[in-house]
Amino acid sequence: MVEYGRVKNFAQNSKKLYEAMKIYGENELAERGVKGKKFAQQSKDDMEKAINIEYMNELKRRTGMSPEANFDGSLQRFAKNPSVISMADDIRDYMIDMILPETLLTGSLRYFADFRFADLGDSMTFNIENNALYNVSKAGYRKRSTNLQKLFDTTVTLAPINRQLTVGSDLFEILVGRVSIAREVMKAVRSIETAMMFDAYNAFATATGALTGNLSVTNYSEESLIKLCETVTAYNNGRKAVIIGTPVALKSVLPSNPNYRYLLDDEYVKLGALQQFNGFDVLPLAQVADPYNATPYSLKLDDTKIWVVSPASDKIVKIGVGGEMMSHTDAIYDNANLLQLSTLSKAWDCQVVTNSVCGIVQKLG
Repeated sequence: MVEYGRVKNFAQNSKKLYEAMKIYGENELAERGVKGKKFAQQSKDDMEKAINIEYMNELKRRTGMSPEANFDGSLQRFAKNPSVISMADDIRDYMIDMILPETLLTGSLRYFADFRFADLGDSMTFNIENNALYNVSKAGYRKRSTNLQKLFDTTVTLAPINRQLTVGSDLFEILVGRVSIAREVMKAVRSIETAMMFDAYNAFATATGALTGNLSVTNYSEESLIKLCETVTAYNNGRKAVIIGTPVALKSVLPSNPNYRYLLDDEYVKLGALQQFNGFDVLPLAQVADPYNATPYSLKLDDTKIWVVSPASDKIVKIGVGGEMMSHTDAIYDNANLLQLSTLSKAWDCQVVTNSVCGIVQKLG
């Protein structure tokens, strides 16, 4: 898993909070059905209370202040101190940055998107190898050489663009236990993860929607899908293709033999889709909510399309994540209603940059 240098330092300097948040984050991934992730032995309420306590302890240790020693026992005055607010933002940033890379690299994006992490302000360079082959020509024994050939690679640079989200925040509520800092961190992680996923999926869908010729199939048939898989595998230098799509879309991936029967213990009946189709793996993409759609309860991924990609080859989409999380919170009296606005900043860029070939099957059923 990718970790920023300052997150590694945070793990060494704040072991209890780091380990508690790690367990909480893994439990969240287990609840989402991520393979290999374990459920925590404690309840979520117990973990959230423990993380709130460790969060408070870290604030005291890092600021060198406490409500008892410096503010005559007033927790509210402690929570409105500018130094305390600034340190609270920094600790929350560490917690987000320690969880975010793992959530990005364990989701459906890994089948068609590649991540590159860099420091804040840096750009990322992707060297795209030329996948073409050299032409081999007939030549007489007295001919010293044939036509000169040279294949040039391509270099593409991604410059991350800053994004922000602003939420109403109240440090005092966290310190008294009314709000869970762990839950707030996971909400921010899921929000940023979703925004990146939407960018990557939109880029992928636009690129594949423009495919033509033998890489685009209209109306599903068993033979056309097999040929598409063979084409993608062949033009990705033998790196085997896989079939991806939403669970609804993958229900169409079935043998065309009308005499085929499915029994109760068949994988199609148990899983809702085949795991292998004529020797090619079938991988479901987890459907996600689309809260930005005007239609209530819309879903983001297209249920009418199947894609064929080679995960072992160069990924279709590149996402450059630019540096660590940075945030700031207003002072307690900056706003007329005394609500503190906390703004989180994260930079990334997303583009279709690849030397790989992929295919699409449109209009299923």
